[in-house]
Amino acid sequence: MVYHIFQYCIEGIWYRDSQVFSDAQFDSIMNRLEWRMPSGMRAFHFGSPGPGYYPLDNPVVLHRPVLPLDPAALVMGELGYQASLNDRYTRQRIPVIHRIGRFVICGSQDIWPCFRYVDGKRYALISELRIVPLSFRAAREYVQRYHRHNEAPQGHKFSVGLISSNESRYAGVAIASIPKARHLNDGFTLEINRVCCDSAYFNACSKLYGAAVKAGRAMGYTRFITYTLPEEGGSSVKAAGFHLDGIVPERKDGWHRNNRRRNIPSRTPAGPKLRWVLDTRPTQDHGNCDE
Repeated sequence: MVYHIFQYCIEGIWYRDSQVFSDAQFDSIMNRLEWRMPSGMRAFHFGSPGPGYYPLDNPVVLHRPVLPLDPAALVMGELGYQASLNDRYTRQRIPVIHRIGRFVICGSQDIWPCFRYVDGKRYALISELRIVPLSFRAAREYVQRYHRHNEAPQGHKFSVGLISSNESRYAGVAIASIPKARHLNDGFTLEINRVCCDSAYFNACSKLYGAAVKAGRAMGYTRFITYTLPEEGGSSVKAAGFHLDGIVPERKDGWHRNNRRRNIPSRTPAGPKLRWVLDTRPTQDHGNCDE
């Protein structure tokens, strides 16, 4: 018998699949790929014709880390929606042909197919993203589970979610509330105090900021603020129209006040923060007017 095992390259490291395929199974997978093996994938063939069983004994392949990805499931279904892979290094946008989670095969008639892992750093998916209403409970659970450095707030004015095409799980959430700083709480200022999204989706963060601002304006808010850490780039808030308003220095007493001791959440970034502002109030016209 002749056997086949697929291998995958992710960030320069080669992995081997957890299962071995027969000749018939291998042919079925390659037929779906039109016999064009994607770059970033390999197939190792072992055994020989005949009824005998031959174990996988190649030391190079055996010592590769195992990636339990089913290539048959990856290539069997066509996407029911349009999606592209954005390469931030080369700035190429390649159509996605097959996808399972963060694993994709991209290509076109003019571009040889390639296997890629959508890491959210170099590679990101470009697909239709839809804004949906969201309960505070669902938004809070998402932030608690996925936010890199912050816990969910205690309350909100409203929350919105982001859903990708043909998927039921959220690609991100945004939570908006009244400003935490009392001197900014003038009744017309809204703070977008949590935005958390799956980095695998291109421009998901800026889309959430934009949706929160649009919803806030519909409610009558005219000024919007949000905060980022100094080490964060701020490209998403800039794309949504915010401008840098200044640096909020770290307070020596943290969250505590003389008349109130507060419980500090376990995930709270210390140090200064950058405050971003978007003012949508119309500028006053000081020109002459007819009487």
